[in-house]
Amino acid sequence: MLIASRSPRVRRVPGIGALAAALLCALCLALGACGSPAGSSGSGLADGSYTIDVSLEGGTGRAQVASPAAVNVEDGAITLTLVWSSSNYDLMVADGTEYAPTTTEGGSTFDIELPELVDSLAVQAETTAMGDPHLIEYTIELDTGSLAPADGSAGPQAAERDESSAAASGANVADFHNTDLGCGLEPTGSLELQYATNFTVDTFEGGLRLICIANGERFLVVPEGSTAPDGLADDIAVIQLPLDNVYLVSSSVACLIDELGAIDAIGTTSIKQDGCPIEGLARAYEAGAVSYGGSYDTPDFELIAGTGCTLAIENTMINHNPDAKQKLRDLGITVLTEQSSREPEALGRLEWIKLFGVLFGREAEADAFFAQAAERVEAVAANEPTGKTVAFFYINSNGAAVTRRSGDYVAQMIELAGGTYLFSDLTGEDGTSSSTVTLEMEEFFATARDVDVIIYNSTIDGSVSSLSDLLAKNQLLEQFSAVQEGNVWTTDQNMYQQMTNTAGIITDIHNVLVGDTDDLTYLKQLS
Repeated sequence: MLIASRSPRVRRVPGIGALAAALLCALCLALGACGSPAGSSGSGLADGSYTIDVSLEGGTGRAQVASPAAVNVEDGAITLTLVWSSSNYDLMVADGTEYAPTTTEGGSTFDIELPELVDSLAVQAETTAMGDPHLIEYTIELDTGSLAPADGSAGPQAAERDESSAAASGANVADFHNTDLGCGLEPTGSLELQYATNFTVDTFEGGLRLICIANGERFLVVPEGSTAPDGLADDIAVIQLPLDNVYLVSSSVACLIDELGAIDAIGTTSIKQDGCPIEGLARAYEAGAVSYGGSYDTPDFELIAGTGCTLAIENTMINHNPDAKQKLRDLGITVLTEQSSREPEALGRLEWIKLFGVLFGREAEADAFFAQAAERVEAVAANEPTGKTVAFFYINSNGAAVTRRSGDYVAQMIELAGGTYLFSDLTGEDGTSSSTVTLEMEEFFATARDVDVIIYNSTIDGSVSSLSDLLAKNQLLEQFSAVQEGNVWTTDQNMYQQMTNTAGIITDIHNVLVGDTDDLTYLKQLS
C-alpha cells in the first residue's frame, strides 16, 4: 500500500462536510466572495496560494508551528503546509492518514491534505527528541477569518496572478526572464547556463547585472563605485557590491559560497555552530567572525540589522513565513530566495554557484569549479549503464520505508552513475511536489527484495552504522538480495549539505556499482 505525503487516502467523518460548508459560507461572506466565482473549486476557494493564521494546542507546550501557514488550492484540493519549530518530527497522522516530512531543514515540514477547510484539526505527531519515538496528540487551530491570498490582497482571487504575487507566494512564474529594467537600458549579454533553469543573469552597460529568479524576484547587482540608474521598475531590488554581513539562511548553498572563498562576506547565519558541516563557516564561527542569526522563521532581527546587513539569502522555506520575510525587508534588507532545490537536474542545482559568483565577485572561480565538476559527472555518465538496480531509502520510526521519487536529484545521481533507480515508476505525476514517498514494508519488500545495491539514507536516519542496526529495523530486510550479498551502503550524514561534492558522490556510486570500492569518500559499506 502506497502512502504519498501529499496524496493521502482521506477518511471522511460523517457530518464534517456540512459543518465545513457552513464555515466556508461565513468565510465567503466575510471576504466578499459569495457564490462560486469562475475558476473556483468545489471547496469554495479559487485555485491559488493563501496564508492562514494557525496555533497549536496540546503536548508539553514547548512545540510550535509557524504562523501564518501556507494553504495551496489546486484543482479543488486543499493542502495545508505545517512547519514545526523542531526538526525532530518524522511522522504526522491527520484524519487517519500518515504523512512523512517533505523536509526537516529549518523545522520538520508536512503537507497535509484537507478535504475541507476547517477551524480545528486533530493530529498526532511523532518526535524523536526525547529518546524513543512516540506519538503526541495535538490540535491545530485554524483562524479561517484570517485566510488571505499570499500576495496580501483583500480576499481569495482567481488562479491568474501577476508575477509579483507569485513571488510572494513562492510559486514559480512560467516566463520569469524579464530584462525590462524600466529605465530604457538594454542587455548587452547574458550568463551562459548549461543545466540550471530557475535563474538567469543578464549584463547591462556599466557592469550592471540583472538576476531573474523563477519565483518572479528580480535583482539589479550594482558594481562597487557605481550607482543604480534612475527609473528602475518597482519590482527590482538593488544589490550593491561589495557584499558584507550577509544573513545566510539557505544551508544547502552554504557549501557553494564556501567553495568560492566568500564566507568572509557572511555576518549572520541560520546554520548553528554545533556540528556545522561547512568547513569555512565553522572556522568563521571559531574566529568570532560570524554569529547565529536565528532560524528562517524566527530571525534575530535586532542582531541581523545591527551588523549592517543588506542582503538575506533564503531558501523556499521562507515562503511558509512571509511575515519574517517582510520584516527583513522593512529593515532595509533585500531578500533573495534561491530556488536550487527546484532544479530538475542534479547539475542544475550545482550550477547555482554561478549566481553566487556574480553576487560575491567570484565569477571566474564559479565558472572554473562548475566546468570541472560537470566534466567529471559527464565522464562518469558516458560509461555504459551497469544494469544494476539501486534502492535509496531509510526506515522511519513507524517501520515504513521512505524513498525518493524518480525525478528527485538523488535518483538522478544514481542514473548518472550508471545504475537503474528501482522506483522509477514513482514519478510524482499524482500532482504532489514532495520528493519523498512512504511505502509500507510489505510493498517495499515486494518491490525491492531482489535489488542489487542498497544505499541507506543516513542523512535522515543516522542510527544505522552496521548491518545489524539495519536488520533491527525490520527482519524482512534479511531476505533482500543486496543484504545477503553484502552490497549495503550508507551515506555521509551531511550529504544534503554537500552540493559541491555532487561529482564525488556520483563517482562513489558508480564505483560501488562496478565493484571498485577501495577508495570511497561519501559511501560506507555496512558489515
